[in-house]
Amino acid sequence: MMTDRPKDCFDELEIDCLSSAISYYIRVLNLWVSRDLEKKFAGLPVAGGTGKVSTLFIVFHQPGITASEIRQFAGKDAPAMTRLVEKLISEGLLDRRPDPETRRRQQLFITDRGREVLDEVRAIVGREREEAFWMLSPEEHAQTVALLRKISNAYIERHKGLDWKRSR
Repeated sequence: MMTDRPKDCFDELEIDCLSSAISYYIRVLNLWVSRDLEKKFAGLPVAGGTGKVSTLFIVFHQPGITASEIRQFAGKDAPAMTRLVEKLISEGLLDRRPDPETRRRQQLFITDRGREVLDEVRAIVGREREEAFWMLSPEEHAQTVALLRKISNAYIERHKGLDWKRSR
């Protein structure tokens, strides 16, 4: 198959239908980027696993939000989201309080320690373009973010935030 793109490492192997599958490249990229982020987050309470950073940012900007309102953006089902929130609370990054209007509803709030950790995360993420995506021009970077955001939004909307295992 002729193409206008330059040769790359994927030309060295035959991966059949995966060579044109967006999902394949997202998975490969996720593995490499996640490894790099884990090294950069080492020593921070957000290291290990996924969903902690996005949860902290969401709570920071929407004080009083509930875990169930966050879980679709953290990519977690209800039990996993509960475990994640418990971990963030035990690390002193989040605080949970009953909703004054509806006692059953538990609101989440960022702590001072959570704010400090987010400052460290901002510094790491601020270097992401140069350190992790150096091969993209500023225009390509913006375009990639826009496309990935569009795809992510469509999946969240399609599944209405439901656990993907149950809503297929």
